[in-house]
Amino acid sequence: MTDMTRKATPRPGSPAPSFGQTLRRVRRSVWQFGLCFGLCAGASSLALAAPAPSEPPALLLGAAWYPEQWPEDVWEHDLALMEAAHIHLVRIGEFAWSRMEPREGDWQWDWLDHAIALAAKHHMKVLLGTPSAAPPAWLTQKYPETLRVSNAGVRDEHGNRQQFSFISARYRALTHGLTERMAVRYGHNPTIVGWQIDNELAEPSFDPEAHKAFHAWLQHKYGTIENLNQKWWTSYWSQTYSDFGQIPVHDAEENPALLLNWKQFVTDTWVSYVRNQTAPIRQHAQPAQFITTNTMGWFDGFDGYTLHQSLDLVGWDDYETDWTDNAARHDLARGYKNKNFWVTETDPGFVNWRPNNLAHDKGEVRALAWQAVGHGADAVEYWQWRAALNGQEQYHGVIAGADGNPAPIYAEIQTLGAEFEKAAPALQGTSPHAQVALLHDMPSRWAISFQKQVEDFNPVKALTAFYGPLRHRAGTVDVVSPRQNLASYKLIVAPGLNVLPQETAEHLLEWVRQGGHLLLGPRSGMKNAENALDPHLQPGPLAPFLGAHVSQFYGLVQPVPLSLAQKQGKGTLWAETLEPTDPATQTEGTYGPSNGWLDGQPVAVSHQVGKGKITYLSTIPDAATLDAYITTQVRDAGALSPFADLPADIEACLRTGMDHTVLVLINHAKTPVTFTLPQPAAGRDLLDIKQVASGQITLPGYGVRVLTLPNPA
Repeated sequence: MTDMTRKATPRPGSPAPSFGQTLRRVRRSVWQFGLCFGLCAGASSLALAAPAPSEPPALLLGAAWYPEQWPEDVWEHDLALMEAAHIHLVRIGEFAWSRMEPREGDWQWDWLDHAIALAAKHHMKVLLGTPSAAPPAWLTQKYPETLRVSNAGVRDEHGNRQQFSFISARYRALTHGLTERMAVRYGHNPTIVGWQIDNELAEPSFDPEAHKAFHAWLQHKYGTIENLNQKWWTSYWSQTYSDFGQIPVHDAEENPALLLNWKQFVTDTWVSYVRNQTAPIRQHAQPAQFITTNTMGWFDGFDGYTLHQSLDLVGWDDYETDWTDNAARHDLARGYKNKNFWVTETDPGFVNWRPNNLAHDKGEVRALAWQAVGHGADAVEYWQWRAALNGQEQYHGVIAGADGNPAPIYAEIQTLGAEFEKAAPALQGTSPHAQVALLHDMPSRWAISFQKQVEDFNPVKALTAFYGPLRHRAGTVDVVSPRQNLASYKLIVAPGLNVLPQETAEHLLEWVRQGGHLLLGPRSGMKNAENALDPHLQPGPLAPFLGAHVSQFYGLVQPVPLSLAQKQGKGTLWAETLEPTDPATQTEGTYGPSNGWLDGQPVAVSHQVGKGKITYLSTIPDAATLDAYITTQVRDAGALSPFADLPADIEACLRTGMDHTVLVLINHAKTPVTFTLPQPAAGRDLLDIKQVASGQITLPGYGVRVLTLPNPA
């Protein structure tokens, strides 16, 4: 494919193309092959050709700083306070387009030059954001076609953020030109450690450009309308199409195949949107400056595994309050690229957008920061540094108040910053390593969300129900896509792997044959790649190897009794009748009397495949029963953690390097907890700089210990 983006980018020192030239070139790259994701086709080759960026600093504490909102005579004061709190990172620029370009073509960089220079003076690195999430008023007034259109057909207005259309060729030309100017100016500035593309990518658009692009995307995928009709089973309700242009463009209340394809189209469109900005950065910036964006945990608007293939580093915005769910989100972020990540935003105490915006307990902010580090974060950045005098987030927690003086949380963050400095050398080059993975498949999540069958069946809650006992018993857990390399895992748990194409099934089977243990959860293997029911019955392509299939499924409002893992428990939300088809298939537990259909039927079955085995669990047991069952699965797979018997509120995180391991111990309870470490956990305390022996430890409420341990010989 022709590299239209590279052609539209001038060489350093050459005259920049006019806006009209850039727009025509970008439009040509959008429509030349009728593919929405062709917008920045050249960017894909640029991304692959770019040298790998150097490793980021070992451990950074940071804050989001908005110098454009404040007079320059207060900047030095703010930065001095940050430096005193051991803050070594500021993120700037991601909402500053109207300050960079107050009028079209009137570029103002002196203020940003000054801000970056002052940050360097105070020994800080800068994560520089591209400001495309908040276009200036002159842009949306002059080019109203750049504004997104809602699913209901209403065009957005200026005054908030993310009001742009992610497919608009004009908007992409404007953001490409802006990003190029930034990259030329700051791409070799040693203070800039990396680039953040946009901010919290989220809303798609349903404007005319998106309609055309979706239809072109479908035509490229299916080739003929007859093929699409056959794959989508459009004979149902007389949905048969004679032209791609007849296909509706909505994200709800449509054919399940259409809905899944729309989500995949949205993912590809966000990928091309990101590449439109990464291309000029990769061309003009030094390779040591990494590129990231800030995603939002379990957000399901696009497939994060696909998006992050175009980025160097994973960054995510952490606003979760439940510590177990928060742990899972960290592991999700790490799993996108199977390497350490950054927390690009987290709150210093409370937020402003929940129904009840309650503050964290004293000490909890520090504990949550160390949790992030324990799970693989190499930077933790707070949003935001100083309270804005006006705007939609006035009440959000801050480190410094509107008057510029430290907020009460400042002292806690100052302590944390000093601890980060102490621990950084030992954490350099370390990362978590898991023997157990939880499969997180976006097509499956989407498919279940489209048709829940039971109102309370939330695919994320199903995942975290399994994650909790896995984390407690196995220690480190990777949250990964089923399409990733699985070779390092002993046990893989896949609750709700609803969409199971043949290719994915074969990938999993190859891993099982080599000795892996695959535990499938309810609703697995119901659908094929087109979100159509698989006539082979659950678990679809894996049924012959399971030696059983699901003969019927049942949504549950009331729990049903069951016997599993030598416990009498309850099955919740969903249950299925499993019918063994091979005498070698083993039954693990049975349902008790309930609706008649489930009475006496197997709760779980397993079958040997090569050196490994496949197990199917047909319900989500209550928490105690699921914990007991997961314990047996982890133990049978040989993946039980030495810290598996720690109290429920104590979290043990391991980061391993070439010659040592760092153990982060966190008490997530408000009150002290006493526990005993296993013998191999004797090591040096990085925060108190003293030796500790294995044995009894008492951690105060929200207490943290960070120990270095020798690696086993």
